[in-house]
Amino acid sequence: MNIKNILDQLDLKKFPCHFLDVRIERTQSSHFMFQNGELTGTGEKPVLGAFIRLYQNSLWYYSSTTAVTELEKEITKLISETSHIPKPNTYTLPPNNGVHHLINKSENDFSKIPLDQKVKLGEHYLPLLKKIINVKDSRIAYTDVYKEKFYKSSVGTEFSYDFNQAGFRFGCTLKSGEELFSDGFKKYVSKFSDLSNMESEILAYFEEAQKFLTAKNVEPGKYKVVLSPEITGVFTHESFGHKSEADFMMGDPEATKEWKLGSMIGSSCLSIVDYGNHDNTSGWCPIDDEGTLAQKNYLIKDGVLTGRLHSTHTANVLEEKSTGNARALNFEYEPIVRMTSTYIEGGKTPFNELLKRAEGGLYFYNFKHGSGGSTFTIAPVRAYRIKDGKLAEPVRVSVMSGTVFETLKKIEACGDDFHLESSAFGGCGKMEQAPLPVADGGPSILVNEMQIS
Repeated sequence: MNIKNILDQLDLKKFPCHFLDVRIERTQSSHFMFQNGELTGTGEKPVLGAFIRLYQNSLWYYSSTTAVTELEKEITKLISETSHIPKPNTYTLPPNNGVHHLINKSENDFSKIPLDQKVKLGEHYLPLLKKIINVKDSRIAYTDVYKEKFYKSSVGTEFSYDFNQAGFRFGCTLKSGEELFSDGFKKYVSKFSDLSNMESEILAYFEEAQKFLTAKNVEPGKYKVVLSPEITGVFTHESFGHKSEADFMMGDPEATKEWKLGSMIGSSCLSIVDYGNHDNTSGWCPIDDEGTLAQKNYLIKDGVLTGRLHSTHTANVLEEKSTGNARALNFEYEPIVRMTSTYIEGGKTPFNELLKRAEGGLYFYNFKHGSGGSTFTIAPVRAYRIKDGKLAEPVRVSVMSGTVFETLKKIEACGDDFHLESSAFGGCGKMEQAPLPVADGGPSILVNEMQIS
């Protein structure tokens, strides 16, 4: 089915409404799971559908359908359901952002690879379980998705682009005596061939994991900490990224007062960005689901609050500019304000210098989960003491926590080791639309005080 031709033949300007747009998505995904060496799940899933959105008489109307060859009928039906009571249309029409056809990832489309070949990938790595000591339970998982997205609006904006990603995870629970430790090697790729020859990486990863079976619990208290790029990313996403989504501020004068643009809310070395144009990442979103092109949005610049994330609707209400952050989970949902790739910009401080300045503190490498708001928590997996300016013995930590305002001002330095972390497993959750693919990251950062328990 040629989806572009379907939209080319659809004249949206002829329909009697203030604004109208159509988004069509075609998706192919697959997965497998081995548990303790046995294949416990595998499958493929093709999906094709369209989302129609129109604005008339001060109200939004939505419809989702899998009948993508009958969109005119669906639009006519939706228009018939609109209010017949005339009201002023307060929604300012978005600009015509032009025509952008960016489908260029089909060469590496994961859906072109047979499912049995993907399962053989998992089988190939099963023998490693016999080389890793102390394994109590194991899970080897794979997931991929190839998505094509097409869009057209009544103001003339058109786009298409494709999204291609896969993830591999090799997880183990280790046991020695009564001590347990769970961790997992993971890899994100845009090419299937990049999942080959990972044996040495996996074995080295779990050789280091063995040390945590004998690690002691950290004493609760406040510590200087160095966060790896992965932890920096989840901190940025959970503690600040969600606070920057403008739909949380609509109708809440206290929120807009608390997050007043131009306020100094962080250390002068701190700049936070959201940008959807990082290719081959899980935050890849070159054009949002309203046709707004991705742009580099500084949320904090040199410690000053400089922006927030918008859809065209929230930008209308707050009298600011749309930022390219209106995103929907899939064709069944309307676009809402969401992050893309959110990160702290890299600095100039070498990693070894960060460790020297955090003497007596802790270094955090990866995490289980995080949650945020005005107060945030992050549950790390691996942590190390810092002694003599170097990483020392591993320790066990339950959670690190803090308040956003305090922690942003306690960031003393940003490293020169910037990394953007992607994941094909899970994603961001907001309202009922989860999991949405996003990326986050930054450099290693030094925070002069954080509560650890």
